[in-house]
Amino acid sequence: MKRHNKTSLFLMELILSILLFSLCSAVCVQLFVSAYRTEQDAQALTWATMLCDSMAAQIKDSKDPDGLRPVCYDSDFLPCENSDDAAWLLTVSPVDEKEARIAVTACPIKDSVSTPLYEIVVAY
Repeated sequence: MKRHNKTSLFLMELILSILLFSLCSAVCVQLFVSAYRTEQDAQALTWATMLCDSMAAQIKDSKDPDGLRPVCYDSDFLPCENSDDAAWLLTVSPVDEKEARIAVTACPIKDSVSTPLYEIVVAY
């Protein structure tokens, strides 16, 4: 009877160690997913910053923001002609005509509520 007791104790220890390993691996997977999402958000913010800075430089050079039209970008931030394939939109809109300021906004298209990812105001 003692032999049976040692076997069940070993089995219980093995089950507990598998349970602990499963719990730790679930936490690690959540951390990896969170890190991936943070990296994707940081990459999108970097691209939006560079695109907005580029558009601001064009506005300062041309001194005429009226000729600039919205530019569509795909999910890899490459310019695209078809707005159906676009994931991001870079727009130029006047903020105040007296001060001659321009707001450059990069915002996601596919969101139902399009909140700007990055926005700057340029005085030219």
